[in-house]
Amino acid sequence: MKWLFAFLLGLISLALPGVVQAQSAGSTADIATYTVTFTSTWSAATHPGRDFPSNAHFSPLIGATHNLSATFWLSGTLAAPGIEQMAETGATNRLRDEFAAAGATVREIVDGAGLGTSPGQVTIPTFTASQSHPLITLVTMIAPSPDWFVGVHDLALRDEQGAWLDEIVITLYPYDAGSDDGADYTAADIEPATHHPITQISSQAPFSAAPIGTFTFMRIKQIYLPMVYRPIAVMLKSE
Repeated sequence: MKWLFAFLLGLISLALPGVVQAQSAGSTADIATYTVTFTSTWSAATHPGRDFPSNAHFSPLIGATHNLSATFWLSGTLAAPGIEQMAETGATNRLRDEFAAAGATVREIVDGAGLGTSPGQVTIPTFTASQSHPLITLVTMIAPSPDWFVGVHDLALRDEQGAWLDEIVITLYPYDAGSDDGADYTAADIEPATHHPITQISSQAPFSAAPIGTFTFMRIKQIYLPMVYRPIAVMLKSE
């Protein structure tokens, strides 16, 4: 009966306040696990004007956690093939290939479902970053559109002291990838003679000054048992 007594004692102990503790705020652990929720507010009400699409939606989310050795898109620069394809068609294979080709620069490719109807919300339940790879790049196409998208690039998930941030909320505004000269949501493909740099197009028709939505990054805190409970486990095994 000793083993039963020890087992019951362990259960009682686990019920006491403070026994199971979460990783503390300000943690500098090597690995951090996050979830990200994309909340779209893009609608005919927030962006009134010509021909708001009846099938407003977003392509599958695609991104990566990485270090400073590479930047996969940047406002004011020309879009690489992966961003161009994503912004024009919603496809993610070229961007995925660019992440893979970056080798050790990328820790993890992060992807999730698209948003079938806007406004709405979609969540990527888990992804990881590390002290050596603390940045996140994440994008999704505004659809339908010629080459418009929202996203973040090189977003730091830790503060200046190296501690992981518990929550980051990023307000999203539309970008033009510069690879299609269409001016309306459903404009025909108009390939420019020369591609233009990626540009934020908030307040430019057909968009108002209102945001498109938000990315909310939340750190998932790890649960652990204090060292004091190890003797109970040892006693149970020895029985």
